[in-house]
Amino acid sequence: MLIRNIDIGVLRSFLLIAEGRSFAQASAIIGRSPSAVTLQIQRLEEDLGTQLLRRSNREVGLTLAGERLLGFARRLVQINDEAVLAFRAGVEAKPLRFGATQDLADAVLPEVLRRFSLERPEVELTLRIDRSTSLIEAVKTGEIDAAIAIRRDDPLNRAPLAEMPMVWIGQDGMNLPVDRTVPLVLFDAPCSFRSAAIDALAAAGRPYRMALTSPSLTGLKSAVAVGLGVTVRTRLLLGPGLADVRAGLGLPALPDMALSLYINPKSDPWPARDDFIALCRQAFRFAL
Repeated sequence: MLIRNIDIGVLRSFLLIAEGRSFAQASAIIGRSPSAVTLQIQRLEEDLGTQLLRRSNREVGLTLAGERLLGFARRLVQINDEAVLAFRAGVEAKPLRFGATQDLADAVLPEVLRRFSLERPEVELTLRIDRSTSLIEAVKTGEIDAAIAIRRDDPLNRAPLAEMPMVWIGQDGMNLPVDRTVPLVLFDAPCSFRSAAIDALAAAGRPYRMALTSPSLTGLKSAVAVGLGVTVRTRLLLGPGLADVRAGLGLPALPDMALSLYINPKSDPWPARDDFIALCRQAFRFAL
């Protein structure tokens, strides 16, 4: 009987799809086009002589054969990675420099850091907490290896990560008559949340004033908590004493905010970096 050799790269793509990534997300992670990933899966199905994925308009699932392959694929990819890393210890030992916005640092990163320290204790991690514009520029210049930031039309944008609604946040129980000027507590410009707040109020014909401007998320949160004004962020900022005040204050609707993953295209494949990104994806599923 002729024995076929299964391509590890093809198995890696299969695993990404099997674990819930879309073809677009899988292609971004492995650095190939969605059509190339599709061809990889078709090639794998041809080599094994069976259908592995069940496709519909909205989702992709595993067939019984796909479920049977899953355990083999995980073991084969793991053994491959262990063998490669045994000869690339110097690459894995280098620090991982990762960037995230302040909201994520408070709400999502603690669990990511805990799990990463358990699963990758040998990797030195450097975190940069900054605004999206600065993080994207830092990826571009090579100051950091990857970042999670607000979605921008930028070549470094490798894949969508999450999408969540912007919300008006104020002191719990805050009262503001609909004919009163709205006091705003916002980051200084440029800031996507600041622009969304001002645009929404202007479109609704609602007067506003700047009660406080700060470059610090802690500063915004403190000012809102004492009733100085309202801010616009995501639900990740909500906590004791803070509430979504849109309905109570008659404030206008806001757009959604999308986050993307930014990676320098010149960087080589790096398991430690990709593991950290995978943990971020998992954390978002529970946080949102």
